[in-house]
Amino acid sequence: MLHDPAKNPMVLVIDDTPEILSLIHSLLSSTYRVKSANSGRRGLQIAKSDPPPDLILLDIMMPVMDGYEVCIQLKADPQTQDIPVIFLTAKSDIENEEKGFALGAVDYVTKPIGPSVLLARVKTQIAAHAQRRSLEGMFKDVIEYAPVIFLITDEDLDIVQTNAQAEQHFGYHRDELIGMHLEALLPQCQQFTHAGTYLLNTEPGEAKIDANPELSCIRKDGSRFPGSATFSRLETLHGLLHTVVLVNVSDKKETLNKLSESQDSLRELAAINETARENERKSIAREVHDELGQVMTALRMSLSLMPMQFGSDIPGLQESVDSMKALVDRAIKGVRNIATVLRPEALNLGLVPAIEWLRDEFMRHNAVRCAVECEGSTDPIDDMRAMLIYRIVQESLTNISRYAKASEVKILVSFKPSEIDVSISDDGCGFDPGEVMIKKTFGLLGMRERALTLGGDLMILSRPGRGTTIAVKVPLKRNAMERTA
Repeated sequence: MLHDPAKNPMVLVIDDTPEILSLIHSLLSSTYRVKSANSGRRGLQIAKSDPPPDLILLDIMMPVMDGYEVCIQLKADPQTQDIPVIFLTAKSDIENEEKGFALGAVDYVTKPIGPSVLLARVKTQIAAHAQRRSLEGMFKDVIEYAPVIFLITDEDLDIVQTNAQAEQHFGYHRDELIGMHLEALLPQCQQFTHAGTYLLNTEPGEAKIDANPELSCIRKDGSRFPGSATFSRLETLHGLLHTVVLVNVSDKKETLNKLSESQDSLRELAAINETARENERKSIAREVHDELGQVMTALRMSLSLMPMQFGSDIPGLQESVDSMKALVDRAIKGVRNIATVLRPEALNLGLVPAIEWLRDEFMRHNAVRCAVECEGSTDPIDDMRAMLIYRIVQESLTNISRYAKASEVKILVSFKPSEIDVSISDDGCGFDPGEVMIKKTFGLLGMRERALTLGGDLMILSRPGRGTTIAVKVPLKRNAMERTA
C-alpha cells in the first residue's frame, strides 16, 4: 500500500529570513508537511488553522513581534497551547534559553542550523507529541467509559470536564454540566463545611476519600442519591484542577440494608429458638425434679418400709433393700444433677447467686481459685437476660477448664443504670483471638450470638501467655428476644 503524504506530521516554520525558510523546507519536506510564515502574526494565523501543526519551529529575533511574544500568545490560546515549540536562535546564552523554556518551549536549535541536529530534534519532538496525544486520547477514553462518575473542575470548582456516567446519574446533558459549580451537584458534605473548603485543603497530588457512604448528590430533577467520593488536586500547565471520582452507592446501600435485615431476621429467629430451648429446659427440669424426683423419693420410702413388714419372713431381705436404696440414692442424685444442669435452682434467687453456684461447681472440679465480685445495685433482672448471661459465664468457665491452664479466675458483675457488664478474666496461657475466630469455634461464636441476641456486645481480650478476658455488655432494654418471649 502506498503511503499517503497528506498523513505526514505537519511542521510550521516561523522565520523572517527567506533563506532559513527555504533551507528548513528542503530538509523536512521529504518526511513532513511543511508550512512557512515570514512573521509572527502570520504564524499565529496558520497555527490556529485546521488541521493545526504538530510542531512549530519559531525564530526568536523577528521584527514587530518577536518569537517570545509569539510563544506567549500560542500558550495562552487553548487551541494552540499544546503544540510543541522549538526556538530557532543565534543566541546561545543560558539566560535566553531559560526564558524560552519558561515560556513553554520544548527545545532550542541554534543558528547556523546543522541539518542532522535539526532533523533529530524535530523527529524527537514529533514522536513525543504523537505519544502524548495518544496517551491523552487513552486517558479521555478511560474517563469517558469508566463505570464511575468523573468530574474535573478548575480552581474555582467550575466543572470543565466530565463523562457519560455523570450525564446518566445526574440527568444533565454534558453541555449543561460544563461550567456548573460543583456544589450544584454535591450540595452538602458531612465531613467538611462545603466541597470547596475540602478540596482547597487537599494537597496537590493527594487524594482524600469521603468515609461517609451517604454523601448526598442531587440530580437535575431534585432527587438525590448516595455517593462515595474521592477528591484530589492536580497541578497542570493550564493551572490547578480538581478531580472528583464519585460512585453511586444506592445499590450497595440497598444490598447492605437487605443483608442487615436478613441478619436481624436470622438473629431474631435464633432468639426465638433460644427462648424455646430455655423454656423447654426449664419445663424438663421442673418435670424431672417434681415428677421423677418425687417418684424416686417415694420408691426409697417404700424400700425403707420393706424390712419392717417382711424382714422376719425373708432372710437376706435387709441386705437387698440396702443395696436397692443405694441405687435409688444414686438415681435421685443424678436426677437432681440433670435438673440443675437444665435449669439451676440458684437462678431463682438471681443472677449473682447463680454465678456464685457456678463458681463453687467450677472450683469443686478444678484446682483453680475463682472469685466473684459484684458492683452496683443488684436489682432483679428479667429471667431471659439472667439465663443468657449465666450461659455465657458457664461457657467461659468451661473453656478455662479445658484450655487455659489458669491458676486464678475473676468474675466481675457490674450493674449500671442502663446496662449490665460482666467480665471473666483468667491468668492462663491466652491465645490469638483473630486465629480462633477464623476457625469459627462454636463456643465463642455461641457466646457472641447470645450477647447480640440481647442487643449487647462481647469482646475477647487475649494474647498468648498473657491470659484472657471475656467482656460482655448487655443493655437493659427491650429486644428481639423479649418481643418473642
